[in-house]
Amino acid sequence: METIACKKCGVEKKPEEFAKRDRSGSLRRSCRQCEREVINRNAQRRRETPYGRYKGHVSNAKRRGIEFDMTFEEWLDIWMSSGKFEQRGRGIGKYCMCRYNDTGPYKVGNVFIGLSEQNVRDGNIGKPVSKETREKISKANSGKPHPWSAGKNNPMHRQDVKDKISAAISGAKHYNARGVITPSGTFETAKAASIALGIKQPTVEWRAKHKKFGFAYAN
Repeated sequence: METIACKKCGVEKKPEEFAKRDRSGSLRRSCRQCEREVINRNAQRRRETPYGRYKGHVSNAKRRGIEFDMTFEEWLDIWMSSGKFEQRGRGIGKYCMCRYNDTGPYKVGNVFIGLSEQNVRDGNIGKPVSKETREKISKANSGKPHPWSAGKNNPMHRQDVKDKISAAISGAKHYNARGVITPSGTFETAKAASIALGIKQPTVEWRAKHKKFGFAYAN
């Protein structure tokens, strides 16, 4: 059977393993496998350029449903001003572009360069964590010092994090919250009824519990 030597790898291969030229229809001198490897290497080089990394960030934001409103020049200027561009990436000790309070679009004025592990921890605040995941995290960190979470570095000590947690579980969102039915209408919580009616909260709760004077719990 006729074979052809690939000019890249030098291996003798069947003609069907070589692509045809678009115009002449003759076979290419490099096999399909070698051409794919060249294409992949070139694509990887493009991804590693500043513009390639910018396009990757745009695509990632789009996939996550986050608006991206920065030109390449604006994006690069923020990175270069931080002095952390060469340390950009995922994992401990790497830096990424973060959004303030993890909300809003990626745009000038709403982003800053911060540690990747800090950004991941902030983004996971309030999210449910499975028992299996907690056990893996515990095992991985067992016996290791945690300087990134000590003192002022602990995200739980930051006021913006405290405010985010409070907003997520306060009022009617609290797991123990119960609606209250009153002669003046229904309120999401006893506290809300207390403020609206000018009655002390314990009084509202007692009346609702014992179904007195037209008060009752909604659930």
